[in-house]
Amino acid sequence: MSAPPSPVTPASARPPKLPARLLPSSKYFRRRSSVQQLQYVASSSVAGTYYRTFSVVVFTAIVLCLMLYSSLRRQVDSKGCNPAFYSPSYAKIKSFDTDHTRFASKYSLFLYREQTLDNTREPRGVPVLFIPGNAGSYKQVREIAAEAAHQYYDALFAKGTFRDDPGSSSLDFFTADFNEDFTAFHGHTLLDQAEYLNDAIAFILSLYSPSRNENGDDTPLPRSVILIGHSMGGIVARTMLTLPNYRPDSVNTIITLSTPHVVPPATFDWDIVNIFEKINQYWRKSYSDDLVGKNPLASVSLISITGGKLDAIVPSDFTSVSSLLPSTNGFTVFTSSIPNVWTGVDHLAVVWCNQLRRAIAQALLHVVDTREPTQTKSLEARMEVFRSQFLTGLEPEVAKKAPLALGHDTLLRVQDTPSIISKQRQKRLTLRGLGSYRRPQVHLLPIPADLSESKDDILSILTDQTLELDGKDQRVDIFLCQSSHRNTFDSDYLHTFNNVLDFSKPDSKTLTFVCSNMAQDKVVLPASTRDSKFAHDGSVFSYVQYRMGDLFKYQYVAVVDSYADETSGFVTMEMIDSTAYKYDMHLDLKSSLSGDLTISLPSGRAGFSEVTLSGLSNSLISYKLDLAPSKCADSEMFAPLIRQFLSDPHESKYFPNARKIQIGFHGAAPFVPLTSLPGGSFSEQQQTLKLQIWRDPTTACGERDEQVTLRVSVDMLGSLGNLVIRYRTATAALPLAIVGMVMLMQFNIYDASGTFITFGAALEAFIGKALPILCLVSASFIALSPHLFPTSTLPFMDPADQPAGSSDADASINDRPVYRIIRDNDLFLGISDPRLCLLGPLLFTLATGLCIVVYYVVAIVLLFIATTLDCLDAMKLQASPPAGTDSPPTAPSQTIPRVLTSRERVGKFFSSTLLLRFFAFLLTQLFVGLYNFVSMLAVFSGGKRLITIFTLLLIVSAYVPFQFAFIVVFIVHINTCIKSLRTQSYQYGLSERFSPMFSNFAVSILMLMIWILPINIPLLVVWIHNLSVKWTTPFSSHHNLLSIMPIILLVENMISGKMLPRNTQVKQQIVTKILLVYLIVYSCLHGILNAYWLHHIVNIFALWLFIVYLELLSGGNYSYNSERSGNGSGEVDSELAMKLPQTSFGSSSVIATVPTSASSTATTLQASCGSSTTVTSYFDRKLERVPSMNGKQ
Repeated sequence: MSAPPSPVTPASARPPKLPARLLPSSKYFRRRSSVQQLQYVASSSVAGTYYRTFSVVVFTAIVLCLMLYSSLRRQVDSKGCNPAFYSPSYAKIKSFDTDHTRFASKYSLFLYREQTLDNTREPRGVPVLFIPGNAGSYKQVREIAAEAAHQYYDALFAKGTFRDDPGSSSLDFFTADFNEDFTAFHGHTLLDQAEYLNDAIAFILSLYSPSRNENGDDTPLPRSVILIGHSMGGIVARTMLTLPNYRPDSVNTIITLSTPHVVPPATFDWDIVNIFEKINQYWRKSYSDDLVGKNPLASVSLISITGGKLDAIVPSDFTSVSSLLPSTNGFTVFTSSIPNVWTGVDHLAVVWCNQLRRAIAQALLHVVDTREPTQTKSLEARMEVFRSQFLTGLEPEVAKKAPLALGHDTLLRVQDTPSIISKQRQKRLTLRGLGSYRRPQVHLLPIPADLSESKDDILSILTDQTLELDGKDQRVDIFLCQSSHRNTFDSDYLHTFNNVLDFSKPDSKTLTFVCSNMAQDKVVLPASTRDSKFAHDGSVFSYVQYRMGDLFKYQYVAVVDSYADETSGFVTMEMIDSTAYKYDMHLDLKSSLSGDLTISLPSGRAGFSEVTLSGLSNSLISYKLDLAPSKCADSEMFAPLIRQFLSDPHESKYFPNARKIQIGFHGAAPFVPLTSLPGGSFSEQQQTLKLQIWRDPTTACGERDEQVTLRVSVDMLGSLGNLVIRYRTATAALPLAIVGMVMLMQFNIYDASGTFITFGAALEAFIGKALPILCLVSASFIALSPHLFPTSTLPFMDPADQPAGSSDADASINDRPVYRIIRDNDLFLGISDPRLCLLGPLLFTLATGLCIVVYYVVAIVLLFIATTLDCLDAMKLQASPPAGTDSPPTAPSQTIPRVLTSRERVGKFFSSTLLLRFFAFLLTQLFVGLYNFVSMLAVFSGGKRLITIFTLLLIVSAYVPFQFAFIVVFIVHINTCIKSLRTQSYQYGLSERFSPMFSNFAVSILMLMIWILPINIPLLVVWIHNLSVKWTTPFSSHHNLLSIMPIILLVENMISGKMLPRNTQVKQQIVTKILLVYLIVYSCLHGILNAYWLHHIVNIFALWLFIVYLELLSGGNYSYNSERSGNGSGEVDSELAMKLPQTSFGSSSVIATVPTSASSTATTLQASCGSSTTVTSYFDRKLERVPSMNGKQ
């Protein structure tokens, strides 16, 4: 049987051909209003090909693929963490119950013990409390706790290191079990944890008594606890000090691991954003002049450790604490800077990385002093320990010990020979092949007597030997010496020295020196050889550097070579003029665009050079550096070693055997406050990248001294990967702004013409008309942002910024306290670098591409579901005989064959095996059952829906968060969209229900809800997690009914299928536009840092749309039919009608007639589902449904 013919579109319903005067090139078109021009563009987009849309989608796909590739493959730090081994045991402290805290039923407290070492369950050392982060486990304490136990007991019983220190003690590690709460998404959870831990600290301190103290009864009991916080646990630690139940001075040392201090990683919750703002203000104001003498944080030290680019969860830029407290109380350091770690660490490995946990455990053991009530050393002593353990030693704030030593630790006596004093260029001493003399040898390098003109010069010493103060197996020692004219040495005088080295002969002239060992100031560097690949390979160099002005009391640098056999070891030392080792490379805007900058270091061939890369300060831009290889590479003592570094935060990266390296750093970053000294611009005083280069200063191959060429270029592909982690929240905020602009276009056309065009048509019009303007505005905003951001003064002084001592005449000027200026960098993309002005257009284009992809995916899914359900219903209709008959209806002179039901058709399709039939049956049941569940609320009558809404609001107000209600109404609205697309909706044409324009409007509302869905899901995840932990406890926040009621009312009103009435008054149109403009502007300027408010803006917009619906019910001044649009005479402007898009949901421009009876509907369904018509043609017929131009269906 052939399929019945498809309905033919009458000629009168076809759109007339567009007159030539309406073409965009005509003068008539240029005289039309912007709304009318937009209507023409939209109609042309529908009728023509979507070439703009396709271009944006292709561009978005390419850029996103490049960004993903770059983030995974380019500019990624090497992974060098070694695994840790431990024998953990956890003792739950059950006595910490509801009598001590109101959260005892939800959280738990444990004491960690390392098996075979800690045999007692009672605390007897110095208390340390570990705080897990977002979804973290209390068992993450085991790595650091186990290492601290091994270091203490191994040193105590094997070497006796801590036995001679009366203030040393073991550490008692406590840890809190938060049931892996999501503190990053829910502020109330964070506050609950902070309150619980304050109660826990009070309880922990009460556990200590004189009988439990391992150091005896005379040792004071602990009065404070050391805190270690991982990720959001660091924020919990800082929040604890701001709560009412905090015991003063109970915390004085905080170490945070990958903690976002300045910017919350997820801004979907108002409480989280508010907590960050309040605690940051509290910490800043605590160090202000207003609280001098009564600062509650005066003795608190805060050390922030971060992992760098390997951390794909928390941007390392957010871990900076320089805007929160002065450098006397804390600093931020990267793991790639910490000696003997020298590797990037990801977000989870920061607690188990073997090299890092050794450094942390060693630092904790050295800050302990049980003789103090706080159980720790003073703030100055603690900061000195932390700087020596975590910083490279090359920072200016790290004090040198040997030049400032009051006494001397070594007495050196050598034979006076002409060769003992170096004559190599007078300022350089290079020793190759240590031990070549087969006996101990001493070499002296004279220090100039007059250092007044060379006080800024440096003494640089590099060796591949280990330098230790008490190294028993050490074969090389380096000293700062001054001559001694004392000829006799009694025993009392010799006992004043730790070491006496006598290389003199009885019958020869002897030189005597009193010396200070340089090992106390040595810096370890990763070894750089021809076989080196990474800094964390294992071998090390020893390096010492002094300012010549600090060596005024010394006369010689002495090198003692004690090797008895020749080795490949080396020592190179030289005095370098400040003008000979400092260079400046300026990368201006032109150089950035060209992407290339080259500098040649002179042929003087100093062993140490420092290059300042001016203009390289933004962490979003990555670079490539090429170092030209030396012609004498095969004979060099060591391969070139490069250190890239920033001083604030303390970030260093080492590149051994450097040739081609990738430079990525964390300088000026998005949304991180910028700081500057008074009198200078932020752009000039941003942290500038610097390079330090060590290379062999000798030329053993016979070649003349050669220049060293450095070439720096921008790594465009590597820079794309920097955007991924820093602008994750922008994937919700910026697309929502695009949706707002598209809907603004739709409402403009709807208010002017009475036709609500499809979202896809409006997107195409937006790309051609508004997107270029948006890109231009965003680029201009970034370029002008340095002049737009307000500035303020930090409330505290940083001693590093204060002027040095000055003369009395200048004391009033130079000794005036200096305060840093801070600028909040929180608008739009959080950047103020004009060189990145193209970033705004790039992200807006990507956001547009994401909107396009999401829209068409949603459209395909909705059409597929609607079509599938139509076919299933048509099959049921064909298979069931009409009431009162025994056979299906037949047309004259032909028999209609029985149509199989949906289950029969699916089963027949999978009839090859019984197993496939079973799966087909399950899939069919699942599909039909899921749809019935989704549409449950929609099929209720008005009274039942009101009862359902009331019940939903009731449980929101008492038990569940409003995000749960949003998910429910989101599902209900999906059902409404599907229902508007189903073929059965033809029968509603005469009653103005589920019209094509309603379908367009419903899908636009769905797009709006889709982009605020990511904002609501995290809170719903927190609620589900709390439900699994303790379901009887109501959710602690987000029960405001006004936050969800307008959306519920709008979605409930749209279930009826009635189109939003058209605004005919200017005031109502202005309200709609103002709300959409507010959504657009806020999404662009504040949406990334305040994403939670986007939901509330959409909620306010939904309230207005519901009010418009109410005006329709009350007979207000609104219009639904197109009869009341146009020229006001009941007819539509013919010119306007020609330009309107004649489609629904993005189809072709043909107008189809609508079947008006049930029999014709069944015939159409049979033709579309039971014949050989393709699915594509069926989609086309489904989409070709629009109201006729006289206002009737």
